[in-house]
Order: sequence, then structure tokens, then C-alpha cells
Amino acid sequence: MRGLIIIGTVGCLLLAACDLFRGQDAPERARLRIEGTTDSTLTLVTSTNFLLQRTAVLDESGMPRRDTLLVYFLEADTLQIQPPYSQEYDIRLRERFFVRLIPGAVGVRMRVWIDERLRYDTSPEETLPLLQFVYYRVKGTPPYNEFF
Repeated sequence: MRGLIIIGTVGCLLLAACDLFRGQDAPERARLRIEGTTDSTLTLVTSTNFLLQRTAVLDESGMPRRDTLLVYFLEADTLQIQPPYSQEYDIRLRERFFVRLIPGAVGVRMRVWIDERLRYDTSPEETLPLLQFVYYRVKGTPPYNEFF
């Protein structure tokens, strides 16, 4: 019995330490909602397991003009959907979320919440090649939103 109590206590301490390293403002879930009035089938790509690389875009003289974000998927899901579509994703482990909707059709609204905070809300007035949103958090810095 005593050994069980010690194991239980150590387990609780380890879980508390994990939360301490994550930080109190660490995100727990992403919620995706796609609504609209389209008869088309849309392609949805989502991932919580990817790597990122920022790359500078330079002008002719070598001065940085802007940067671009390259996303390397380690795992991703691709679905064929028709609105309405709603899904929640657990992002506690990696604190990142990627979503791409192809095409970004007229009359389609895509929204993303990180925990309860709305981070992305768009409804294009014309058909776009895609709607895309990337959220990631680097330990010790504010979270980043990238949308296209």
C-alpha cells in the first residue's frame, strides 16, 4: 500500500511539473468551424504535428522585404468536406495548429478559435485558391498567428 501511495505521489508531481513547463497560458484546443452555401466539395487539410521554418525574402540589394513561413508536415489529415463542418483538436502536446481549405470559395466562412479566443475569421467575397491559418507557440514568447 505504501509503495502505491509513493507511486501516486510521484505521478502527481510529474504531471504538475509538465504543466509548470508548459506555462499557465498554454493552449489546450483548437476549434474549427466552416460554414457556407456552396455545393462544391472542399478539400480540408489539418495538422497539429508539423515543423516551421521562417525564411527571409530579400530584394535585389539583399535587404529583407518580408519573410515567408515554410510548413513541413510530420502528420496531416486531408478530408473532402461540404459545409457545415465543425471539429475540435487537442493541441496541448505541440501547441500548434494548421488548417488549409481549398478552394476558399465564395460564401464560405472559416473560423478558428484557440481555446475560447477567436483567432481567424474570414469569408472571401471571391473564390481564392485557398484559405489558410497557422498557429504556433514558442515557449516563453507570445503565440503567433499566420493567415493567408
